Amino acid sequence: MLRRAARRKDTTSQAKRQDTEDAEEHTEGPKKVLRTFQDKKTWKAARKAKEEAALEELVLGIQRREEEPIDRLEDAEEQSEEGSDDDVDSLGVTVIREAAWVDDDDDSRTRVEKTSDVPLWAQTSRGRKREHESDDDSDEELLQHTGDLLAESSALPRGNINIKRCSDVNKTYPHQGPVRRVEFHPSAQVCLTAAQDVLGLFQIDGRNNPKIQTLHLEKFPIRTAHFSTCGREVVLASATRWFFVYDMIAGKVIKIPKIRGVDDTSLPRFEVSPDGKFLLFLGKNGFMHLLSAKTKECVSSLKMNSDVSAATFSRDSRHLYSVGDGGEVYVWDVGTRDCIHKFVDDGCTHATSIALSHNSKYLATGSQSGVVNIYDAQHAAASSYPKPLKALLNLTTPVTQTCFNHSGAVMAMCSSEVFKAARLVHLPTLSVFSNFPEADSTVKRVQCLDFSPHSGYLAMGNNQGRALLYRIKHYKDF
Repeated sequence: MLRRAARRKDTTSQAKRQDTEDAEEHTEGPKKVLRTFQDKKTWKAARKAKEEAALEELVLGIQRREEEPIDRLEDAEEQSEEGSDDDVDSLGVTVIREAAWVDDDDDSRTRVEKTSDVPLWAQTSRGRKREHESDDDSDEELLQHTGDLLAESSALPRGNINIKRCSDVNKTYPHQGPVRRVEFHPSAQVCLTAAQDVLGLFQIDGRNNPKIQTLHLEKFPIRTAHFSTCGREVVLASATRWFFVYDMIAGKVIKIPKIRGVDDTSLPRFEVSPDGKFLLFLGKNGFMHLLSAKTKECVSSLKMNSDVSAATFSRDSRHLYSVGDGGEVYVWDVGTRDCIHKFVDDGCTHATSIALSHNSKYLATGSQSGVVNIYDAQHAAASSYPKPLKALLNLTTPVTQTCFNHSGAVMAMCSSEVFKAARLVHLPTLSVFSNFPEADSTVKRVQCLDFSPHSGYLAMGNNQGRALLYRIKHYKDF
């Protein structure tokens, strides 16, 4: 019996040893995997670099796919408005960056969330080819436009505009509050949206409009956001004395503290000069502060005799137009910083908006009463009491924004006070298109609007966090 017990003990020990060896064989693989990916910092840095490289390719003007612009936009129209969102998969990675030039009392942090998929614009054959080209490309070669303007076969007809509703710009990332700003990138198929403390960047295809990136600025409700003229930066302002600049190429958020020589404590509104040299911040008591777009330092301050409500640059950036609550339009020479002309805005006691067409033919002013005056800009510059070509009475509440398309054939105007207060104007005949906006309950209160570079699209932000997108079919390019 003792021998049988000893044999059973030996057998049991051998079985346990065998089980242990088998377990070690099964766990050997995973141990090797863990050793392979144990350096998480290197892995995350590589992934972050890949994402930022994709955004850089877009901002620097990757050439479009080898197809005609007309084919690309027509293909987008044929697709269903309800596309799948499965191709936009968030990484769920939050990158904390310390803001540069931070005040001592500032404890804000910036969180940047990025999508994982490399969008189509980063996968084109031209894009892959650029990786092997030399770094001697000039800025002009890098900053290619999304397409050349195609000559329209006929003039834009009056009456009804051929327009179609597309998927929202921010379909993949709706905002939680009013959209304060929508703006198209000057050279890429990208649109920004700004609401509360969130900036969104979206690739525009008319169907899914996938999210490229979101930027969260804590305790900084965005009031105004603009792309820089070169398209490499986004400037963001709030009702504070400081503002932020997001460098899309470097992936950095820079805080610009109190502007030296400027006493205003709230600078929520600003404009960017078309030549890219200046930022113009609208202050209180009629002051307008001209900053160098490169150094972000104040180079001069201009002053009106009344509070300033809005301002706009001429296309060549040589002149500046401003309006306020005094019922007058000021014309400034940007080079000398002098007011060179002033005229009375017909029937207006408090102007709220101003816009100049790209060809400098039309000047539009919006008022507190909702009236929009359209002037011949050349005639207005030579008279102290010019008569408008047309006074549009379609809006009955304060005009929030007026905006011209690239060719000066269409003007958009809106008021954020009431529902569906947005209109499109046919400028050659100075008449309002009768079919816009149609009976669409999703329009709500329009806060802002913008045309794409060649008027293929119109975007409108409303008070419920949606950036509505429309395709203007007369124009064949983005």
